[in-house]
Amino acid sequence: AGGPETIVDAGTGSGCVAIALSRELPAARIFGIDRSRTALRAARANAARHSAPSVVWLEGDAFAPLPERVRAGRVDIVVSNPPYIAADEWPRLAPEVRDHEPKRALVSGRDGLDFIRRLVSGSAGVLRPGGWLLFEIGAGQSDAASALFGNGWEVPSVERDLAGRPRVIAARTR
Repeated sequence: AGGPETIVDAGTGSGCVAIALSRELPAARIFGIDRSRTALRAARANAARHSAPSVVWLEGDAFAPLPERVRAGRVDIVVSNPPYIAADEWPRLAPEVRDHEPKRALVSGRDGLDFIRRLVSGSAGVLRPGGWLLFEIGAGQSDAASALFGNGWEVPSVERDLAGRPRVIAARTR
């Protein structure tokens, strides 16, 4: 693509992914987006603590707050650790998770895929041809998440975590 990558962390939360990417790819333009002002406050503090001042933090939903010049098919990579817990799973989550994370940062509709559906459709509009979308999924979601990709995408791959469980979907635009 020539020049530094443009990366969007959709639903950045505390900013860990955006910060790690900025440290590994110092020339990249990185945007961390979250709808929670509280999360973005934490992300900014974490960026300062970990010397990642170049991340641009934007408040809003999904890709809406991106500047138009970036939003128009110019993004190289979209990453996300999205909410993916089904609503009926919330009461059964371990207390160390349920009691320390905001519900809306974890739960995403009846099947846990509401945000992921929006992530896939929104990414199709902001990624350049050959751009990548990478996002975390929950247990048992690999088939349903992979099925969300239609024309305009290469067949997504499912990457496994260290325990061998399907954990990340990686898909590339055509």
